[in-house]
Amino acid sequence: MKAIAFPSPSEIYQLPGPVLGEPIVYAAVEVRDEARELLAARLLEALADLAPEWTGALEWGPVSLDAGPLGRPLLRLGAKPGPSLSLSETGNLLWGALSGGGQVGLDAAREEDLAPPYPYSRAFGPAEWDWAWRHCQGRTAAAAALIWAAKEAAVKALGLGFHTRDPLDLEVALLFPAWEGLQLLVRGPEEVKAWARPWDHGWVALAAA
Repeated sequence: MKAIAFPSPSEIYQLPGPVLGEPIVYAAVEVRDEARELLAARLLEALADLAPEWTGALEWGPVSLDAGPLGRPLLRLGAKPGPSLSLSETGNLLWGALSGGGQVGLDAAREEDLAPPYPYSRAFGPAEWDWAWRHCQGRTAAAAALIWAAKEAAVKALGLGFHTRDPLDLEVALLFPAWEGLQLLVRGPEEVKAWARPWDHGWVALAAA
């Protein structure tokens, strides 16, 4: 699959409900002061088009972010809780995703961060590596970015981290192409639906729990 160059780092993308079970919006902005709050507000505006229950939510109060258990970002609108939010900072971009229903996890993985001599055998199992390496046409760093983004998104959706899950405890399975990306299943103590798409420098993955 050819990598898709995102037209603008501030464009908002929609992932319809049938892909992960919940409608999700995601986007990236350049890292700057108050980028997290600004990105969350823009995503919330877009989410109202897919999940009407969040229409007018920005009028509930100022947007703020708290740190939940294990560092999960908690979006608040005044005194009210907002929808599930996940963030991932990579390079000079801050990625964010909001879910219209359950918990969402997002991760953006760059190929340059996973290039040799990365210890692949400590993070990736042989079965998942085989299909990802073939799908990425033998590009080792691209295959690693694909699998890692999916695993990281899954643990974020579960509200966990890799200090409570070993990467080898999770296995990413390819299901089928979907919505300009790949439908995935992350197997472990829990099964998590995931989806990933290539971008200019790696892969972006979303997961729902």
